[in-house]
Amino acid sequence: MRGARATFLSALAIATFVAAASRDSAVIVNSGSTNSLGYTITVASDGKATVAMQSRGGPAGSPKAFTLAAATAERFFADLAAARKGNAATVPCMKSASFGSSTHITWQGWVSPDLTCPPKDALGEALVQDVEKIRDAAGVSAMPLRQP
Repeated sequence: MRGARATFLSALAIATFVAAASRDSAVIVNSGSTNSLGYTITVASDGKATVAMQSRGGPAGSPKAFTLAAATAERFFADLAAARKGNAATVPCMKSASFGSSTHITWQGWVSPDLTCPPKDALGEALVQDVEKIRDAAGVSAMPLRQP
């Protein structure tokens, strides 16, 4: 009986480790600007996510957890893989000194182009749409203004 229990516990530990190891994550960071807050959204492949607002001086509140629909999370990670493989790009763009910000995704050591600039192709457009959906799910407006 003791041997069976030890075997079961070992199998459970291995299964837990494999499940944890297969979980992927990506981080979306918006820099904010002089007049708007930035944000950091961390998304796991299982749809679990957190959002934290950022001011120029650091965090502007504690992180808030939320969950994405499974289809949204799957599409996001598939689009990330395609964008990295296809070398997605955006068109360089001018930014306002007061309202200009940048948005990048970091995933498995790869950093996306600035997604606040127009995408050059469908790969970049897919990432822009994914970020909009994820930002909406997190309850973050397109340009969260700073409070005086």
